[in-house]
Amino acid sequence: MVKLKIININDYEYSLKDEEEHNYIINMEFFDVDENPRIGDYIYINKELINPKYDGYSTSYTFGSLENKYGKENIQMEDIDVIKVTLKNKEIYLKRLYG
Repeated sequence: MVKLKIININDYEYSLKDEEEHNYIINMEFFDVDENPRIGDYIYINKELINPKYDGYSTSYTFGSLENKYGKENIQMEDIDVIKVTLKNKEIYLKRLYG
């Protein structure tokens, strides 16, 4: 997983920076969370999801609870569609939602 720091948020548009100073702009929407990620928080995401050459790549993602019915069923933590978000001292795992 790639560690991305949230450096700016404009509505659903998240400006992110990795540890090698590469910048990414991704539209993200979060469901099933008590609070959305904020500037300074981190998102750990599979490198394929930020690679334009990957078949499942998108510039817009929706994430929700691992139990949400709109994502893959019986998902494993190592699955490409699972992300980790660190908010202050809390970590949450979410999966990519479809449909």
